[in-house]
Amino acid sequence: MKIAVSSLGSSLDAWAGTAFGVCSQFLVVDTESMDYVVLSVPPDQIDPTKVSLYAIRALANQQVQVVLTGQVKDICRQTMLSLGMEVIDGVERVSVREAIELYVSQGAQGVKDYEPPPNKLAVSCHGSSLDARLSQKGEPCTSFLLVDPQTMDFQAIQVQPADTPEQSSVNAVRAAARSGATVVITPQIRPACCTALRALAIAVALVEEDMTVREAVLAYERGELATPPYL
Repeated sequence: MKIAVSSLGSSLDAWAGTAFGVCSQFLVVDTESMDYVVLSVPPDQIDPTKVSLYAIRALANQQVQVVLTGQVKDICRQTMLSLGMEVIDGVERVSVREAIELYVSQGAQGVKDYEPPPNKLAVSCHGSSLDARLSQKGEPCTSFLLVDPQTMDFQAIQVQPADTPEQSSVNAVRAAARSGATVVITPQIRPACCTALRALAIAVALVEEDMTVREAVLAYERGELATPPYL
């Protein structure tokens, strides 16, 4: 069986569940061997609906039988169903590998019933409290506050100093990954850092730099933060 999973990365350990129509790629996995191919979906800045149409055609050409994704528009779901593809949406905070294993062992209901672990938000800031101000654009990231949005418990995470902006960015990615963060919230981020973070199954959200950590976390929980355009 071939299962296509919308993904933030290009490995089986990348986050699954990007919304259909905005995800940049799918992993098409052979469940017998767990071999896979990466199916890239080019962006269309003029007509975003073309992204969905291209993705559906590409999945059909790969003879995909099941699609696991985040949010999906009803017209896209109906089109894929008419082409013989089972569509399971609402997938979030699970790796591609885990999503495949859930489907193979428990079917569609197993994927739908999956309860992801609590989010941990790494907010780039200067300070060690929820009222600390966020890092400013153009400044290196020197620390994060790792916040549980359900309890608002937090922990300060220091980023190792560096001599260059590039190395500072690398150190920030490493600090976020070691902290167990599932999301990085920051006013700005380099494209290369986004690529590295999504390969580590860490999502990225952009926030206005005049906020506090508390305000940024609440805005994220309300779904108000943007995704970097180059993801």
